[in-house]
Parts: sequence; C-alpha cells; structure tokens
Amino acid sequence: MASGGITAHAVRINAGEDLVSSMKKAAMSAMERSGTSSAFVMTAVGSLECVTLRMSNHTKEDGSSCNDIKEWKQRLEIISLVGTFDPEGFHLHMSVSDKNGNVFGGHLMAGTIFTTLEIVIGAIKNVNFSRLHDPATGFKELAVHPK
Repeated sequence: MASGGITAHAVRINAGEDLVSSMKKAAMSAMERSGTSSAFVMTAVGSLECVTLRMSNHTKEDGSSCNDIKEWKQRLEIISLVGTFDPEGFHLHMSVSDKNGNVFGGHLMAGTIFTTLEIVIGAIKNVNFSRLHDPATGFKELAVHPK
C-alpha cells in the first residue's frame, strides 16, 4: 500500500472525439503535471454516440467461459466511469443507459463522445502505478509503488 497527496485535473472532451484516446491524453497530462505515474477517474458525466464494452466471464451456451465484446451504436448516457491509468495503459469500467433507462456495463474498450464528457482525473503524488503479469489471473494487473 502507498499513499500521497491528490491533485485534481478537470477537462471537458468535446462531441465527436474518441473516448479512450482523449481520456488517456488527459490522464497522461495529469500525471506529467503532477510528477507521478498514477492517475484515476474521480468523476465523469456525459454522453456517447457509441461504446464497446467487454463482458467479464460471459458463459457460452456450451458452459465454457469467454469475454464477449458488445457494441452499442446509439446515444447513451454515462452512468458511471471508474478506473486507473498508468504510463503503459489503463483499466476502466463503465456503465451507460439507453433512452429507455436500460443500463449496461463492462470493461471499456472504445467509444465516441456524443455531446460532451466532463471528467476529473486525480493524480496521486509520490505513488507510481505500473502493470505486472499476475500468474494467478494471467493478466497484467495493477502494481502500486511508493515513489
């Protein structure tokens, strides 16, 4: 465990912009300005015209597991957006709702802003994030290091 002071970096991402690359750019700027390699989503509101989410441990009809990827090509409201950024990548989860109030969520893969994304990125001073292979999960997982 490591801790440090938090700085908040607010940004508005405009209509038509790529969701993931814009957030990564904002997070990299926040880390650079704060002199750290750790960032996270403090809050986010906005809307999308499309989004791609990965479902975790979806079960196929034959009973085997996979991680299905689903895409919605419609206007959606962002209900929640959480996750972490490091210089090598990110881990973000998102929930969105459609025009009828149905909510969908999963691991964020891609998206395009419809009207706006108002996001506040937090950066933790004196803490560095990286991703290391975890043999227990088979994935690169978050590693937290005091600076």
